[in-house]
Amino acid sequence: MKLRLPTGMLQFIIFLAISAFVIPYGINFIAGPEGFGEKVDLHATMTDAFGLTAGTGVTLRGVDIGTVQSVALSPDGEAAEIDLVVSAETPIPASSYMQVTMASMAGIQSVDIIPSTDQGPYLQSGDTISAPADKQPKQMDAIIADAANVLDSIGSGHLNVIGNELYDAFSGRDRSLSELVTNGTALASLVNRNAPILRGLFDDWLDVLGAMSDNTAAFESGMRSTASFTDQLDANQPVFVYLLDHSPKALAHAQELFDRYRGTFGGVLANLVAVEPIISDRQQALATGLQTIPQGLQDLRSIVKNGRADFALIGTQGPVCLFYDEPRRAVGDLTPSDPNLARYCPPGNGYGQRGAVNAPRPDDLGTSTWTSPGGVSGPPAVSDPLLIPNGAELLQWWQQLLERARNAN
Repeated sequence: MKLRLPTGMLQFIIFLAISAFVIPYGINFIAGPEGFGEKVDLHATMTDAFGLTAGTGVTLRGVDIGTVQSVALSPDGEAAEIDLVVSAETPIPASSYMQVTMASMAGIQSVDIIPSTDQGPYLQSGDTISAPADKQPKQMDAIIADAANVLDSIGSGHLNVIGNELYDAFSGRDRSLSELVTNGTALASLVNRNAPILRGLFDDWLDVLGAMSDNTAAFESGMRSTASFTDQLDANQPVFVYLLDHSPKALAHAQELFDRYRGTFGGVLANLVAVEPIISDRQQALATGLQTIPQGLQDLRSIVKNGRADFALIGTQGPVCLFYDEPRRAVGDLTPSDPNLARYCPPGNGYGQRGAVNAPRPDDLGTSTWTSPGGVSGPPAVSDPLLIPNGAELLQWWQQLLERARNAN
């Protein structure tokens, strides 16, 4: 048996089903973005509300999330108190701030919440959201007023001149204007792609300008030194002229020398790499040598008399440090042995301190750390040494002896 419903009853059931879906949707549409869900009440204080009214939409990244509930003056009349109602389904970071913007060219305002991060903590119901005055955009009325002031500052005669000049400049140059616009678009695209690099360059340039500002005195001193240097160069102009005349020939000789020994430069550089550590560790010995060698050369020159070298050999100098005790090794034992760096010649009256072993040594290896004295060999020094004449002196002595014998006869 089939159950048949009256036509009126069937229509009523269909009406109830449609109403159950449409009515809540309509109420939710009228109620706004917060709808029937949980709401979050936020508070803000602004020095200028820019004409906000209750019901103004609130957006987050351009998406509607609530409305302005009320706008009122503060009790002292120095600020505007604004209450917002937003949907709790959209978390708002606590570091966000609100900004009054124009939703369209018609001047319809809206409140846009701008977050600086997508991480928590998030604003809770009853919290205060910041609305800094320097973040608020310039309103349309202020823009129109500024534009009017600019136009008022330009006289009618000037506008006529500007129009004529622009016509003369761009008349018949539609292709150039098209290329200019195209190149401007390409340039803007290039700047947009390289914005991080340009930003870094500008930041570095600002740091350089700041450093130059902090070192103004040093910069001025450097400029004065540069000016003094250029003055000296100008004063020594004849010297530079001489160098310019003779430098090409000297450079040609140097080039010829380099070309001749080009194949040996690699070996020289390799040897310098091996020699440099040895020289650097012996700076004290080098300093001593540079100080004593000129004096030694001067003393050596002093023995020259009448074009001949005149010197005497001291045969009884005294004892010298000659030997060290060394353990005997088996015949055929060729194993390398470590050098004994603790040996030294004991100081004493007349002891000959000879050899490079007594020169200043690097790495604090001086006589204070030496522990193995060498053996002394030789007769003791005498106060009046016997001088042994050389061959020329013997010949001169023999000639004098013969001359005295002839005069005696």
